[in-house]
Amino acid sequence: MELNNKSAVELKNAIQSLRGLIEEENDVQSKAKLYVALGNTYLLLSEKEKQRDNLLSALVSFDSAEKISGEDEILEVVENMKGFVFFKLAFIENRNDNLKKSIKHYTEALKYRTKEKDPYKWASTKYNLGNAYLSLRDGNEKNNILRAIEEFKDAYDVRKEDPDSVEFGVINNAIGLSYLMLSEITQDPKEASVYLSEALSYFDSASKIFTLDKYPIDYAMIHNNIGVCFTKLALLGIDKEKNLKEGIKHYKYTLNVYTEDDFLEDYGTALYNIGIAYHNLSKVVSMPDKTDYLKMAEEYLKKSVETFDLDLYADSFTRGSYNLGVVYKDLAEIYGSKEFLNKELIAFNDALKGFSEDKQPFAFATTHFYIAQVLYAMNRIDEALEHYKEARRVAIKFDRKLADDLNKIIKQIESMK
Repeated sequence: MELNNKSAVELKNAIQSLRGLIEEENDVQSKAKLYVALGNTYLLLSEKEKQRDNLLSALVSFDSAEKISGEDEILEVVENMKGFVFFKLAFIENRNDNLKKSIKHYTEALKYRTKEKDPYKWASTKYNLGNAYLSLRDGNEKNNILRAIEEFKDAYDVRKEDPDSVEFGVINNAIGLSYLMLSEITQDPKEASVYLSEALSYFDSASKIFTLDKYPIDYAMIHNNIGVCFTKLALLGIDKEKNLKEGIKHYKYTLNVYTEDDFLEDYGTALYNIGIAYHNLSKVVSMPDKTDYLKMAEEYLKKSVETFDLDLYADSFTRGSYNLGVVYKDLAEIYGSKEFLNKELIAFNDALKGFSEDKQPFAFATTHFYIAQVLYAMNRIDEALEHYKEARRVAIKFDRKLADDLNKIIKQIESMK
């Protein structure tokens, strides 16, 4: 009986039917198969309601099958499915403990599910095992990611025989993501650049499979990851202008999928990423390109801020407003225009609506400092002093030297009054 598209009520009815069949069945192996079917039905029900409870019921069912059957065929399926259940539970509770259990059961499944017997099923379990290692957060992230890559590459070697398959694309994306994660945890810039280049290679392969017309969501996700890789390479000082332009190109590809009506948060984030990349690009070129890129940064960051409601997306609204303020700061320095000073002041005041001195003390103090600078440039001296003092008050908590420097500025301004 096909259950994948059944409602919760239909799945509950199927569970009752399976329980009745289990009570009536006398053949041990047939009963074990019914327990497996029961576990799979609970898994489907967990996607619709009471996720934790139904996942635990699935586990009980798979355990029951394992207790009464010694057949390799049953044990292979049971161990694989228990690996899957513990993986799902890891994102509800006890992340690392459940992931380690997931790894244990997937590893056990591979004793029965061999490459020689069924290469595609073997590759599927290897891929799932890789995901479990990739998700671990137990302080051994680098080793876990490297192990994940090993598992993914085993699956890759099987699936490369079908290079146009979705499965091959998924594996390429997983390896690319793994290398991207390695680039973020290493302290060695050269090592990071190698990891990013590897990531780009696998993301590029995945992008050939996940095209806009067939798989728009995957298309957007992969091109976002490619954009991240290129911008990170630029931040490492490698071909800054070229890599930032490549990053912008791929971030813009995501806007073929992400819109204000569909995937609003992804849309606003893509706009933000493009704006930041244009701002960084403005720092590595000369005039007049510098001003052109700053204005592009203004355009995209402004759209991003307008996308995010402060009450619903405080972090995104705040970081966008802050960086928009920095862009206006750069434009004000170039043009010396009161127009940009006013815009800078508005943006930084907007940023203050979301920053907390307890959670983001540096950003909170820096924003007050920037506001003070704007107000001073506008000859609003008393207001400027208040913001300098507020910046100093918070800076004392995390950077005494910064606080001392701010104190010198305050004394200098007060002496001139």
